[in-house]
Amino acid sequence: MMKTMAAAFAVVALLHFAAAPVRAANALLGKWTIERADPAPWSDNANYPPNRKEAPTFVGKHVTFEAKQIKGPNLLACAGPNYEMKGYTTDMLFQGQLGEFEQRGGKKAEDSATALGFKTRPIPTLETGCEGAIDFHMSDTDHAAFALNNMIYWLKRDKTP
Repeated sequence: MMKTMAAAFAVVALLHFAAAPVRAANALLGKWTIERADPAPWSDNANYPPNRKEAPTFVGKHVTFEAKQIKGPNLLACAGPNYEMKGYTTDMLFQGQLGEFEQRGGKKAEDSATALGFKTRPIPTLETGCEGAIDFHMSDTDHAAFALNNMIYWLKRDKTP
């Protein structure tokens, strides 16, 4: 009886730890919905116009992060992602746009990131290795953001399968 229980425990532990690296390599695994789009902090109508017309292409759409692909709108879909989770400083967010904005005399990257809702440091970021080079920055375990054409798009983790 003890040997059977020990063997069962070993199998459960092995399965648990075998799955852990996949989750660690991509904290966004699963289905998400793009909830909204907001003009980026660095956007302005003269030099960095936010592309509001593009927002309906993404808002309300689903993005599914799977081990071997990303399903979603064209610019986000990817057949062979090479996921890597990293911890970003605030100046690195959105392909470095918050840092560049600060260098041009805008709001400090730290303040911009906090105003956007990023409370932890470093900021967990998923680099996908896909053609579009879009990074996904997590404000918490169920919310993430990416930037495109001077807009910030917000994703929320779907709770139902």
